[in-house]
Amino acid sequence: MAIKDVITAIRKEAGITQEEMARRLYVTRQAVSRWEQGETTPGIDMVKLICVTFGVPLERFFDMPMSYYCQCCSMPIPDEEMHGTEADGSKSTDFCKYCYDHGDFTAKGMTMDEFIEATAPMEAKALGVSLDEAVSLMATLLPHLKRWREVAENEEAYGEEVRAAYGDEVMDAANEKYVATGEAAHLQADELALAINEQLRRAMETGDPAGPEARKLVAMHGHWLRMYWPDGLYTPEAHKGLADGYVSDERFRAYYEKVAPGAAQFLRDAIHACA
Repeated sequence: MAIKDVITAIRKEAGITQEEMARRLYVTRQAVSRWEQGETTPGIDMVKLICVTFGVPLERFFDMPMSYYCQCCSMPIPDEEMHGTEADGSKSTDFCKYCYDHGDFTAKGMTMDEFIEATAPMEAKALGVSLDEAVSLMATLLPHLKRWREVAENEEAYGEEVRAAYGDEVMDAANEKYVATGEAAHLQADELALAINEQLRRAMETGDPAGPEARKLVAMHGHWLRMYWPDGLYTPEAHKGLADGYVSDERFRAYYEKVAPGAAQFLRDAIHACA
């Protein structure tokens, strides 16, 4: 669907006139009319304002759904040869070949802002927009893409507490390590997290937070932490401190209570006994 048709559809869905759309976007009615006639096209920042004002996803202004865009840089990857590769050589579903190669990201250790600064010139050239427009577009899109979204969600949920307990450098390093980790490693971590929950159930059945099943549980949990924590941060004392948070923090407690009633307390006791 052409941009002019998208704008018309959004206006009609809102049940408003061109005058009302113009008023809400702080432009003239003639500007809206020219957009709908295809005589001019709103810039990237105006497109963003339209989306925010009328509560529509940015992808409506693209010819393809977001699943056709690289979940790292946001560039279109409609062709098979443009897809990156997994560790086994198979094609990646989510990432382009410039961002992802053999199960690993090509730009490691970059924050999202650094990544935008490095790649915006290429995006501007590919899309035929100015550098400022490319930066603005990427700054809007990237927080919603797979590679960056989970880091932002983790920062929002736990960043304040981690920064208070361990400092900004530790949290920043943890985010950088997560971003630099390839998709295959993330899948391994997710699988390990599921296995930890299952092992937690088995250990709880024994009723012994210091027994063999509990020791296996704690070892698995410690390995999972090392996959995300910055190198050198893990110590038994840090592990125990985190476990105390599992009991005192409602969010952690609710997560583990889904495994079994009393799971958070049992895991805390097992870590204190076996770490």
